[in-house]
Amino acid sequence: MNLPEDILLQILSWLPAESLIRFKCVCKAWYALLEDQNFIYTHVNNMINPIRRNVNAHLLISCRSSMTNKRVISLSRDSSLDRFINQDLPPFFSNNFGQIRLIGPCNGIICLYGYPDQIALCNPSIGQFKILPPSQVSRPHDIKVRGGDIGIGFDSKIKDYKVIQILFCISNQSGLYYHVEIYSLGTDSWRKYDAAVPANVMYTNMWSMVYKNETFCWWAQNGNTEVILSFNMSKEIFQETPLPSDIECFGGRHRTTRSIVPLNESIALIVYRMKEKEKVFDVWVMNELVLGAHEKSTWTKQLSIGPISGVERPLGFWKSGELVLENCSRELVLYDRKTKEIKNLGLHGKRDRLEVLVYYDSIVSVQRV
Repeated sequence: MNLPEDILLQILSWLPAESLIRFKCVCKAWYALLEDQNFIYTHVNNMINPIRRNVNAHLLISCRSSMTNKRVISLSRDSSLDRFINQDLPPFFSNNFGQIRLIGPCNGIICLYGYPDQIALCNPSIGQFKILPPSQVSRPHDIKVRGGDIGIGFDSKIKDYKVIQILFCISNQSGLYYHVEIYSLGTDSWRKYDAAVPANVMYTNMWSMVYKNETFCWWAQNGNTEVILSFNMSKEIFQETPLPSDIECFGGRHRTTRSIVPLNESIALIVYRMKEKEKVFDVWVMNELVLGAHEKSTWTKQLSIGPISGVERPLGFWKSGELVLENCSRELVLYDRKTKEIKNLGLHGKRDRLEVLVYYDSIVSVQRV
């Protein structure tokens, strides 16, 4: 029986990426369909549809192999998180990346960041990797790069994926300053970003996230004020949003700190004391990240989780609100706040080196748009 084309499109757009890749071999017509950008974005939106997002969610983890102790990237293959499959990484990563940071995802694309100028894009769903070309942007000859941070997002105006790299530099003339460059997947090239960065990204910052695909966010400081520093990929502008005024001060004898992580479609701020043996995690949620100076984003304290003993730091939220944590043995665990049970996921890493992203299937290519 031949199905009408619109019905066939609907059925295919809800299937997992693994199946769609196989279907490319059926015939030329199906291959052309699965390469069509409109179909690809329909599929992406279906995968994150609120009705199905819990079914389609995976956990993507940067951890250490229990066999070789080498850094690996693993993707969950079932909703119970009992089975993880290690991703086959090209030799480039072993040769150039000591530590691999996971940045994203953005429509299924992950940015892998090793050190300044060591950057790659990948789509774990279809096994694609792309090493970004070296920047040809002219940099002052007297600068020394001391570190950096990175963001990824989608420019909805021109349908392009962008990577922004903020280099922390020291210059004999200017002292400490930021040098910013933007990569375009569409042109496969870098260019300089000339506007100023209005706040200081925390140098040891591991807490950053993509917000609604188009905006990337970092935890940052402007003077004594802690902010969410965001960069909109379409408008190419930075914006600051202050953290809640009534949270516990950063640092102090309890070494109070923060995390920013995605929670459904929102930005969640987790405030906790690092020095406490039994930790309580206060969760604040930004109602909406408002772009522009005339309106202000607002925060709401949603809940407190804990006390939980034997854990070090939060890494993110799983699909039903469970908290993903690193425990004191550097293992990955899942805390169910309803049952107060902790599940060990059988993965480990070096201290403060475990990273987790909630990931959804995608057939978006990391080759040139």
